[in-house]
Amino acid sequence: MEPSVQSFWFSTPAEQGLIPCVDSIGDALRFAADLGSDDLVVLDLASGHFIDCNRSAHDRLGYSREHFLTLNPAAIQADAELADDLMHDQLRVMRQQPRGSFATRHRARCGASRDVSVSYQVLDLCGRLVALVSHRDRTELDTALRESSRLGSLLQEAERLTHVGSWELNHRTGELLWSNETYSIFNTAPELTAPSYRYFLQTVHPEDRSLVDATFQESFRTGRPYRIEHRLLLGDGLLKMVLERGRTTLGADGEPLTTVGTVQDISEQHEIQQRLERIAFVDPLTRLPNKAAAVRQLARLLRTAGSERGIALINLDLDNFQSINNSLGHEIGNQVLQAIGSCLRHLMRPDDWLARVGSDEFILLRPMAMADRHEALQWAEQIRRTLGNTPGMGTGLAVQPSASLGVALAPDHGTDPDTLLRCANTALMEAKQHGKNQLRHYTPEISLQLRERLELELSLGRAIDREQLRLFYQPQIERGGSRIAGAEALLRWRDQNGRMVSPNVFIPLAEKTGQIHTIGLWVIEEACRQLQAWHRQGLRPGKLAINISPLQLGAEHPSLSELLAGALSAYDLVPENLELEITETALLNNPERAGEQLRQLAESGFSLAIDDFGTGYSSLAMLHSLPLDKLKIDRFFVERLGNDDADLAIVKATIVMAKELGLMTLAEGVETAEQLRMLRNLGCDQFQGHLLGRPMPAEAFGALLGRAAAA
Repeated sequence: MEPSVQSFWFSTPAEQGLIPCVDSIGDALRFAADLGSDDLVVLDLASGHFIDCNRSAHDRLGYSREHFLTLNPAAIQADAELADDLMHDQLRVMRQQPRGSFATRHRARCGASRDVSVSYQVLDLCGRLVALVSHRDRTELDTALRESSRLGSLLQEAERLTHVGSWELNHRTGELLWSNETYSIFNTAPELTAPSYRYFLQTVHPEDRSLVDATFQESFRTGRPYRIEHRLLLGDGLLKMVLERGRTTLGADGEPLTTVGTVQDISEQHEIQQRLERIAFVDPLTRLPNKAAAVRQLARLLRTAGSERGIALINLDLDNFQSINNSLGHEIGNQVLQAIGSCLRHLMRPDDWLARVGSDEFILLRPMAMADRHEALQWAEQIRRTLGNTPGMGTGLAVQPSASLGVALAPDHGTDPDTLLRCANTALMEAKQHGKNQLRHYTPEISLQLRERLELELSLGRAIDREQLRLFYQPQIERGGSRIAGAEALLRWRDQNGRMVSPNVFIPLAEKTGQIHTIGLWVIEEACRQLQAWHRQGLRPGKLAINISPLQLGAEHPSLSELLAGALSAYDLVPENLELEITETALLNNPERAGEQLRQLAESGFSLAIDDFGTGYSSLAMLHSLPLDKLKIDRFFVERLGNDDADLAIVKATIVMAKELGLMTLAEGVETAEQLRMLRNLGCDQFQGHLLGRPMPAEAFGALLGRAAAA
């Protein structure tokens, strides 16, 4: 029986304490006295390699210290065929049980084997889990045990303590001998049961029975050792998990003589492992599988799909979920996530798979026939509509979360988890680029567009350091004649390839990525620097208008007021030198914060203008309540003057309303003399457009100011 008994574990729950922390391997040696050993090694539980040892440990096995520290426990196991399995078992138990002992056999470098008793203590070495392990020769003890009866009292006690039973099957007679602990594991007694291979198979769980029988029959036929974990289904529905190891001895004729094996009750370890699996692979809030489980399941589906099956992967992200958390609290947010998980379950087939993979992100998997892959988009559209049309998600809450979805298919878009997940995420990002409640199916063109956006984002982040940003200045002209009332500072970007990038492209990108704060500060400082330069030249540029992003207006640390004050101080300017242009969108995003900031800026002396007036949704009450100085009439209405009576009426009404509110008006996009004439007749105060001056570099605008002063 001895050849199959590779390891006996003796640790008990009472011995499993907290893992001690040590600062060095030297400190670890103070635990050696507790382990009581001459041979000591230190084992890294992550890599499974020896990282230190005393002289006795490597000398006894015939290795130099340098050679020994290149090895792992499998390299010194006596049974080479089972060495890796034994090492993984030992490492697994050490990670689960910080202190314990077991018996095994080691092989020296010369090939000689010896029985050893192994004791260990797991230690925390500066965040690195290691085991201080002692090896003690037990040859004399084993000799005595072998000389005693086969199932002597000492071995029975060892089996009882370790929950390891032993058995021997005589293939010639069919006799099966069980140790006392084996009877205990099978929940029976010698007087109640006559062991046989047939009886054993009847106790194996029906779902495991064919695999167990095939494993044993393979060993009976070839003599190769085996190792298998399986379930036992015993009387009264008692379920146990056991680990079986054994080896068959073949006769000269190749027929089996005896099979000797062990059976170990690992139910407790299995339950621990299942709990760890639940922790590692289950989202605690929704009780759905998590990202690690999703990747594992996707890999399994891809492995088993074959040539006739495909897989649909949907990456789903909730729109503006953070606003629910911010406005209603995380408890409500958690309820919404749980409700969404429940809602998605009702849209799934039995073989579909759902996981929560991020704060507000889910993944759905569906195996399907290759011919039915078009159904993936129908399924995704059903999900999108359902989430968007289920008020409160059944929670009774006043929330209506929508979702953006990206869809990828296997094998069309990838045959490994990383590629398929990346494609679905790319499609999701494309969906979110187009607003909320959107659905996109992956195409290679999307990847190209995304790559271009990422390259643009990276280039934009370096634009300031590479001095690629410049301000151009477009004059603003008074109504009475050609006097320059001021100018608008317009940002221009020439990238590393010399290409001019449209502000309509890079400004929204900067706002989306948060780079607008850095760029906006650069604009403020550069505009102030240029104003100071013109003043020192004796020029009178008037007010310089700077566009302010909604994100800048909403910033708190530092606030827009603080940034402006710092720039004005650095360049010896006053607030009256600047006009701040705010879009209607900035007022609508956070009206309370915007109103507070604008009042603070107005009190400091800054002029405030509403840009692109008429294209948003500003209320007249909002305009009346804010300390504004100017309305800028959008070019959309200006360019249609003379062609559309309705637009003429809108411009006229805007100018009249502004005068009633005490606000100046400025018309943008004045391109023709006829437009200028009509605007003057309507009473517009200032004008800006190509007819009066295109955006120009600082040098050209300075020259224009000089000519105006000399005229």
